[in-house]
Amino acid sequence: MLHHKAKQGFSIPDMIMGLSIIAVAVVGMMFAQRNYVQMSNRVELGLRAVTLANSVMNTIRMHRFDESLHKTWSTSLGADGGESTAADYDDIDDYAGTSWDFSSDGFTGFTITSRVFNVHLGTSWVDSVGPGTDYKRIIVSVNHAVLDGPVVVSSLYAGIDPE
Repeated sequence: MLHHKAKQGFSIPDMIMGLSIIAVAVVGMMFAQRNYVQMSNRVELGLRAVTLANSVMNTIRMHRFDESLHKTWSTSLGADGGESTAADYDDIDDYAGTSWDFSSDGFTGFTITSRVFNVHLGTSWVDSVGPGTDYKRIIVSVNHAVLDGPVVVSSLYAGIDPE
């Protein structure tokens, strides 16, 4: 007696179903990879923005508190008469309203600004109170088109009369 063995293998509908499942999985992996690359780029830009903000803050904070060396602090913020470039700045309020350009250092697309203003701790350390207080607030803001918003670094600087 002859026995016929059943044919082993996949039918055409089975092959189409399997290839469809594989195609959906591949498309899903491609979208996941694209999202991963975009997020990775945003994280890298964010880290570069934080690095820039800290660098600018350190540059500003390495200067003395005020043009005047004594407690009668100067009444105006910004660069003084003979200081035309950042290389001439000698106190922190010279950096009020300064824009920074690091594009030649490989940081293209970043906008960096610094603000310096006087604050009175009894009133508010966040808002400007005008000239002549013993505290100045420094704010450095770094932005890039890819970031959701600017990276902001803030510091409070106290003036101490050496007398």
